[in-house]
Amino acid sequence: MTRAAPVLLLAVLALSGCSGDPQETYCEAVSEHQAELTDIAASEDTGALFDALDTYDDLRQQAPRDIADDWDAVIEPLRALEKALADNGVDASSYTSDEPPADLDEAGRQEIEAAAREVGSEQTVTAMAAVEQHALDVCGTPLSR
Repeated sequence: MTRAAPVLLLAVLALSGCSGDPQETYCEAVSEHQAELTDIAASEDTGALFDALDTYDDLRQQAPRDIADDWDAVIEPLRALEKALADNGVDASSYTSDEPPADLDEAGRQEIEAAAREVGSEQTVTAMAAVEQHALDVCGTPLSR
């Protein structure tokens, strides 16, 4: 009888799913956020990308270890750009490097431009491609449609 108790306990734990599959949990999060990310991707508002940051943060938290670093490489430059814009009182929806706001000083412009270059860097673009590909390969669905 003493040997049966541990076997029974293991069987109950296995059936109850005491620890969920990280891939499955992540894929559920991808599916839950897909409509929102699709709307953001379709937006013509240049500041709409910052609306995705909370969603990206959630996906990063849910992400399996093999893709979490790529999420960091996507999110951190976006957060830095968001901060540079906010620190300089610039609206992301209306900012263009060709015609920066008249009240933006040169140091602020340079800070924003440097942060924007990081967002468009090969490292960030490659990381975004990796998270997109991971969603397709592992979850069977894109981050956005």
